[in-house]
Parts: sequence; structure tokens; C-alpha cells
Amino acid sequence: MDKKLLIALLLTAIIVAVTPVLFPTPKRTPATSGTTRGATPDSIQAVVPSVAANQNATPATVSALPVDSAVPNSATLTASTIAPTITEVTTGRSTYQFSNIGAAPVSIVMKAYKNLSPVKGLVNLKLRDRALLKYSLVIAGDTIPLDRTVFDVSEQPAPSGNRVLTYRAQVKNVGVAFSYDLTPDRYVAHISGRLENAPPSTFLLIDLPTGLPITEADTLSDLRTLSYSFKQVHSNARGVPFGKLDPGEKKLETGPLGWAAVRNKYFVVGLVNPEGTTFDEMTLTGGPRTTKLATNASAVVVKSVKGGAFAFDLYAGPQQADQLLAMGRDFDHVNPYGWSFLQPVVNPIAAVCIRLLLWIHDHVNLSYGWVLILFGVFIRVALWPLNQSAMRSSLKMQEIQPKLAEVQKKYKDKPEQQREAMMKVYKEAGASPFTALSRCLPMLIPMPVLFALFFVFQNTIEFRGVPFLWLTDISVKDHFYILPILMGISMYLMSWMGLRNAPPNPQAKMMSYMFPVMMTFVLANMASGLNLYYTAQNIASLPQQWLLAKERQRARRSG
Repeated sequence: MDKKLLIALLLTAIIVAVTPVLFPTPKRTPATSGTTRGATPDSIQAVVPSVAANQNATPATVSALPVDSAVPNSATLTASTIAPTITEVTTGRSTYQFSNIGAAPVSIVMKAYKNLSPVKGLVNLKLRDRALLKYSLVIAGDTIPLDRTVFDVSEQPAPSGNRVLTYRAQVKNVGVAFSYDLTPDRYVAHISGRLENAPPSTFLLIDLPTGLPITEADTLSDLRTLSYSFKQVHSNARGVPFGKLDPGEKKLETGPLGWAAVRNKYFVVGLVNPEGTTFDEMTLTGGPRTTKLATNASAVVVKSVKGGAFAFDLYAGPQQADQLLAMGRDFDHVNPYGWSFLQPVVNPIAAVCIRLLLWIHDHVNLSYGWVLILFGVFIRVALWPLNQSAMRSSLKMQEIQPKLAEVQKKYKDKPEQQREAMMKVYKEAGASPFTALSRCLPMLIPMPVLFALFFVFQNTIEFRGVPFLWLTDISVKDHFYILPILMGISMYLMSWMGLRNAPPNPQAKMMSYMFPVMMTFVLANMASGLNLYYTAQNIASLPQQWLLAKERQRARRSG
């Protein structure tokens, strides 16, 4: 038992240490200047030549949206000039509120999700002092903010039956129109727009939310997960936590970008390009801090206006697997699982685990608590043949251990003869020097799944608020610590059975006490669903450990 465990831990440590060396995370060069009002940022000037060559290419997904030339010029307002007109639109999933000042959404309420923080009510993606999105135009080197511009609003029915809001204004002799096509059964608004009389080299700047409201009972955990995420077309999705951005620090993420988003633990506001279109770049800036916890930051996304038109989708809703998958463009990776060097391994496994858990839940019609128990048993049963092979290898190693010790003692001063004699012992027993490594394989295979499930349980909204037996929510820790203790006891029973009828080994006996205690403390404050899965897997392995003990007993009697 001790050799298997020590070799498994050693191999795991080697993998974790060597992976970042073999696959280093590419370094990013921070932007030298951020987006400022009234001047074109250096980063935008850098992309103008490459974009200008394609100005005549209009995205096929953008329909012609006429700008009414009769709309009067809209002046930039002071805060006290005009009260905003709020237009409310309710779909099957959400209730949207849009302001005519800035032509942007200011509130999105999700009907299916309760706010678990002291605020209560329904989850409302709303910022205290600004709209969720803010738009600016870069025209001929001049940045024109639109967040204080008054737009005229109209509503038209779409062929699909969706409700479509259109905002129009004249800004510096340029006709500006934004259209919101709200999907009834999804958390998606299709945003398209047109600029009339705009010069070829024109850009749309979109300010993402500077944060998201607290929605969980564990407010600190919710705030710690605030992050910006983005997907560069030719690389994996990446996340930048607010806490990784120092106050005033700027980071330039070069394009082309398929999407960009801001998220907390369970909800996300993201901008997703239609297939064939991209964002040019994204600038992240750290926000001021009053405590050690970073609660705000800013991000500006740059999009070229080609042929006077632009289009992208706004997803504002839960990090729900099926909804994110439906967006395409790998938007289901908006919450990259694992640390940067583990993401290529953990993300695919996490995706498979989530889909399998959802499939079991939908087809077996059981609560997620029972689904996790079934999943744990399934993993253990699937590994049964590998464990059987390891058991056979263990018995062989026990049989030849005295012979190997005798050979080592006999030829201790003759390494060459010692090696030949040991190989002869292995050959006669039908084993090899790599038998010890093969015994570790069943211990190593579940580890990526365990890593993946660790992240899945921390951020999968399907488990949010799901009760099971005495647990009020399997996505948070067991406040009575019953499950962690059961997990530790089941792990100790596994070790105890594994050592029965085995040769005396003080080190293995010590580990049989220490390892369960260590794992109990490690998992005590983690999601109770993770403890439930691990406990079920341990209990499901007890029959096999009992068979191993019986087989050892028979081997000792026959020997």
C-alpha cells in the first residue's frame, strides 16, 4: 500500500511540475496606454491599417438597418438635462430594461434564479451607477462616447416573433442605430447596428460591466470569482481575475477575439461574435481598491465597423452548460477550469463530466445528490478491471519480495550479477520491474476526474441550491461536516482492508492513519457534492478491497 501511494504521489508531483515547463503560458505585453475619452488609444491606432483594408466587407449576418435621417442631432447631455426613458421587455427567461440615454441595457432580471445574498428577490444583473454596456465610436481619430447621448426608440415585430427594439440618433453628422433582437426562450439579445456617413476607418468601443452584483450567500466567494474571460480565435479561452489586475494596471489582449465576457461564480455577461466576425482587441484595467479584495475593474472591447455595419450577441444569464454550448464559439469555456497549465487536461474532462451528470439527471430522473452517488459507483466499477490487475501485481510482488531481498543481500557488492539475478526472479514469477508502476495506474486514472470535479462543483450552476438529505445546497460545504467525516472513515476502511493479511509494514500503517485525516481536512470546506462523490466511490471500492484481503489470505496459506 505504501509503495503504490508514494509512487502515485511522486508521479503526480512530477506531472504538475513538468507540465508548465513543457507547455509554458505565453507572456502578454501590457498595453502602454488605455482608452481615453477624446483621443484614439494607441492600441486602436495599431489595428487601423489592417482593418481599413477590409472595410468593404459587410458581415452576412448583419441585416440592413436604415437610419432615419430625420432624427435630429443628439447633443451630449449633462446629468441633469433629461431623465432617461426606460423601456422594459419581458421574454420567457428574463426581463430587460433599456435606457434611451446611451441605447444600452441597464438591468436584466432572470426569472428562474433567486438571489441567495441578503438582497433576496430574483437575480438582477444591474450596476449601481452605470449601464451594463457603454458604447463609444472612434471616428477619424476622435473617440466619441455615446453614454450621454439621447436616442429615439421604436419597437418592431421580427419575422421570428421576437421583440426588436431600435435606437437611433445623429452624432456629429453620423447616423447611429442600435437594434436589440430579444430571443424569447434563451438569455440572448442579438445586437446589430449601422452607421451612416461614417468614414471607412471607424471603430465601435464596448465597455463591459465593471463588475457583477453579489448573488450568493457566501459573498466573499462570489467576489473572489469576479473575472474577465476571452477567447482568442487560435488559442484556448483564458480568464483574468479582477484580483490579478493591480489598480491602474492595463493589459492589452490582442485579437482576433471570438468573444469577451465578465463573470462571477454562477452568472456571466458576454459578447459573442457571429461566425466569421471577431473583435479586434480588448484592454483590461485594474480598478481602485478600498480593501485587499478586488471588486471592480474595466474592460473595453474594440470592433471594426465594416461597410457601416456591425453585429454581435449579448449573453446575460447563468453559466448553464446547455445555454453556453448553444452560443457556439467555445463560449462554454467562459469559465476556464483549472490553473492555466492544467486547463488543456482538466477542461475536456470537466466538460465530459458535466454532460454525463446532466444526462443521468435528465434520463434517470433523480436528484443531483443521487446522481453523484451513481457517478461515483460508476467510476469505481469502470476501474474494477484495472484494480484487479493491480491486485494481481501486488500479490506477485509480495511473493517474490523475499527472493529479491535474498538476491540483493547475496550480490550486494556485485551490481551486474545482482541485476541479472533479479531479472531472473522477475521472469520466473511472470513479473517485471515495472510491476510497481502498473499497480499505481488505478490510483492515477481517477485523479484528473477528481481535479475536474473540484472545479465543476465550485462553479456549476446546475448544483446551485440543490438540497440532498440534510444538505441544503450540494454546491457549498457541509456545515455539519458529516460528509467529510464519512469520507475520511471510508478512506480509512479502504486502507485497513488493503493492509489485512499483508506483510507487516510500519510505514504503510502510519499512512493508513495520516492520509484519511489529511484528506478530511482538505475537503472539509469544499463543496459537499464533491465529498458525496468521493465517499460513494470509496464505499463502492470496499468489496474489492475485501476480496483482495481474502486472496492474500489464501496466498499466504498456500505458501
